[in-house]
Amino acid sequence: MSKETPVPALSPRSRLVRAGAVLAIGAMALTACSSSSKPKASGTPAPTSNANGKPILIGTIQDLTGPVTGLMKGARQAMEAYVAMVNSEGGIGGRPLQLVTADSKIDCNATRAAYNDLAPKVEAFVGSVSVIDGCAADVLQKWPKLPAVFQQLDPSLANIATVLTAAPNPSGQSVGGLKWISGKNPGAIQHIGILVNKRAAFAAHEMRAGLEAIGGHVSFTEDVSTEVQTDFTAEVIKMKSAGVQWVSIDSFQLEAVARFLDNAKQQNWHPKVITAATAYDGNFFSVADPAAAEGVYLPQHFALFLGEDRKTSKGVDSYLTWLQKVHPGAKPDLFGAYAWANAMLYTQARNAAGGANATGEQVVKALINTKKFDADGLISESDPGDQKAATCYLVAQIKGGKYVRLFPDSGYSCDGAQYVPYTGS
Repeated sequence: MSKETPVPALSPRSRLVRAGAVLAIGAMALTACSSSSKPKASGTPAPTSNANGKPILIGTIQDLTGPVTGLMKGARQAMEAYVAMVNSEGGIGGRPLQLVTADSKIDCNATRAAYNDLAPKVEAFVGSVSVIDGCAADVLQKWPKLPAVFQQLDPSLANIATVLTAAPNPSGQSVGGLKWISGKNPGAIQHIGILVNKRAAFAAHEMRAGLEAIGGHVSFTEDVSTEVQTDFTAEVIKMKSAGVQWVSIDSFQLEAVARFLDNAKQQNWHPKVITAATAYDGNFFSVADPAAAEGVYLPQHFALFLGEDRKTSKGVDSYLTWLQKVHPGAKPDLFGAYAWANAMLYTQARNAAGGANATGEQVVKALINTKKFDADGLISESDPGDQKAATCYLVAQIKGGKYVRLFPDSGYSCDGAQYVPYTGS
């Protein structure tokens, strides 16, 4: 609540709400916008399948109803688009992929029930995204030969041998992009202000630990309730008075980011650096004033999948192309990009394991042997087999109401790449 507030200890359960879940919270705030993506138009022919063998049934589970409607709709749409692409190319050894779907409803019991129901019916779980996916841990442990390849928001799932992900996110902070930003803004890192969204506190504490590990000094931090707080003028005035030059609001949902930036503009306060991880979103400029958002930095470990990197990333181009074929008018989002990447990881591993006739056990082994993966440039290279996070990065910035890549010109840079583990619990 004041300067030099120490990082509080967090319970293991709080790890549910961290970097990935922060983005879920951001999506919650904008469901009305994101769920307006048009479904596949009536009468639009489905892409032709060139696979005629026995279908490979894969389960995919997302939060679609419950307290927030359509939260993970982007991931479901991406999975449908990916399956259509693979089947148009002949499937896996002539066997088409077929989705078996369920809704986890942002509810622990519903999540557990969905996995219980699908587990006996499918050959793998692929591309699932659920805010409280950790509730399925006991179910997944009962199926030691069933691959589960999806983006985990609860890092404890990584302790289950069959659960792997294309973009591992262990507790900690990748700091290469932060180092690059610091180099472009001398001195700013010595005057850091962090506003902690109480609902996503763990992500903010990881960010603080990462900044301090590279020589940063946090001179101001304060906890806020972004879901109920409609004005951040008081915090802006406090940070301005404290001489803060680097602001992290990376744990904020989109609407809170927009409100903070508006308040800073109203106070004519322009710190050298503002980082806001959730601001890279197709809905951001529907709630944010581009002039207030000017200059916000976006260090990240996935490509600019809204379209900026389409010409230089095969993974981005494939995702966007097939998303529009299957769901005309749909907006790409991070959940969809992660679902697409995980589906790619599964099919790559299955082909390596023998393709059409590969057993679940063989696929899991192939996944564990996958030490380098980048989904054709859609994500920064990670180590799925050992569940090591990506450290190479890109840095983008908001300029003139657009997302502009600053560094590198294409792909990812590994200069200064480092992952700082966070041991707070």
